[in-house]
Amino acid sequence: MTASSLKPQLRHALLRKLSAKQSGKKNWLQKGFTLVELMIVIVIVGILSAIALPNFLSQSSKAKITEPLGKASAALKQAQSIWVEKGTFTGVTCPDVGITGTGGLENDWTYTCTGSGDTFKVDAAGSGANKNLNLTDCAINGPTGIITACTKDVDASS
Repeated sequence: MTASSLKPQLRHALLRKLSAKQSGKKNWLQKGFTLVELMIVIVIVGILSAIALPNFLSQSSKAKITEPLGKASAALKQAQSIWVEKGTFTGVTCPDVGITGTGGLENDWTYTCTGSGDTFKVDAAGSGANKNLNLTDCAINGPTGIITACTKDVDASS
């Protein structure tokens, strides 16, 4: 072999080796995601967020109303035991039935208790973080012991 015939053979071998390496790997400019792929992911996440956020917020309102609902239920049961002892709801107040917050305010809820004759009512109005939520007409009839279901705001209805 002569030097002149070695050069074309070497050049051919080198080109073959370089092309084999290039076909197996991506160029450093070709690594990662394309802009179109990233835009599609952003659109999908946006659509899912638009669907999920209103559902989350409505569930949040439903969860917030459970505290006054439980308190009102417990207060009505306590009021029934007072009616059994006294035979009347006249003069029964919120502290008498276990709602001990100052001025009826407990955990961002303002409770109002009304007792007269055979009927005792508990209402709860939200304040602070719960300002748009209300619970009304929670009542118990003393002689029968029947509790009337509370009326919730539309946002908190389940």
